[in-house]
Amino acid sequence: MRRTIPRRSAAPLAAALVTVLVTAGCGDVAVKAKGKDTQAKPDTTASASPTPDTSAGTGTWLLGMTTAGGADGESTTTTYVAYNPTTGEATKRALPPVSAASATPEQAALLVSASRKWAIPDTGISHAEEKSRKLKVYSLTDDTSTVVDIRQRSGQADLDPIGWAFDPARADTLRIVDTKNRVWAVSVAGGKATQESKLASGPWVFTNGFNPNTGEPWVESIDSDETKPAGNGAADTSPVQRDGGTVLPSGSPGLAKLPTSPCRLGAGYTDSTGGSWTFCADDAAVSTYHLAEGAQAWAAFGKPSQPVAPIAAGFPLVLPPAE
Repeated sequence: MRRTIPRRSAAPLAAALVTVLVTAGCGDVAVKAKGKDTQAKPDTTASASPTPDTSAGTGTWLLGMTTAGGADGESTTTTYVAYNPTTGEATKRALPPVSAASATPEQAALLVSASRKWAIPDTGISHAEEKSRKLKVYSLTDDTSTVVDIRQRSGQADLDPIGWAFDPARADTLRIVDTKNRVWAVSVAGGKATQESKLASGPWVFTNGFNPNTGEPWVESIDSDETKPAGNGAADTSPVQRDGGTVLPSGSPGLAKLPTSPCRLGAGYTDSTGGSWTFCADDAAVSTYHLAEGAQAWAAFGKPSQPVAPIAAGFPLVLPPAE
């Protein structure tokens, strides 16, 4: 086979051609230009999947677990576990048992102060405290407690308290409802109790109901599910929001929508970045898992705690580190 080469100077051609390979017979010709490879190379610059943002998990979380007691399980004890999954450090505080508790799993976040320093056993006030008008609040940082003398703090000799909950927007402020449907605000730390509002009277009854997101009390109609303010009680299906994220009690619809949990008994929280956290109380050592936004599988995170969790029947509360 002949190759036809145009008539021209051989020097430019020699400079342009670096390699000429002629195979036997009429074989193919492969040409490499100087400083240039005509054969495509695979792209090795593709980036790996980004590392999930787990910064929201740093710090001490507050977990609330409930244990049933009594002959018919009518008694409920809440144990709070303060747990840092990064270090594995954890402490616990069990509150006194409550008979026939009023608080729903959605209201569990109202039993803890916004500062994470105080807790109360239930949204209903015990009969003994109704009579004494002296309400005990429990520290979550040590084994102490403090008493709020609501008659003394309000200056009202006729104030008989029946229900209470923390205000989620104020560090250690309680709202207390009395038998006259008056709503009082009082700081655990001290100072005067002030009347904030008064609930509707007439064919309405206060049943220890407080809105999980605002902490404001509401009353229910005596012959229907209607409430004042409207939209509370059975009509309220909104998720519980805290610190820019969503609280996911065990068994909640929000937790069920996420990929299958690694826990037999667990509760969770979706943070402001869209990532979710779940804490397992399958045994006495609490463990942590993280789910990046859009991911389909949970990843183990941090270190398990030392044995601190009770043999729990419910796990209604996960609160992120206080801001």
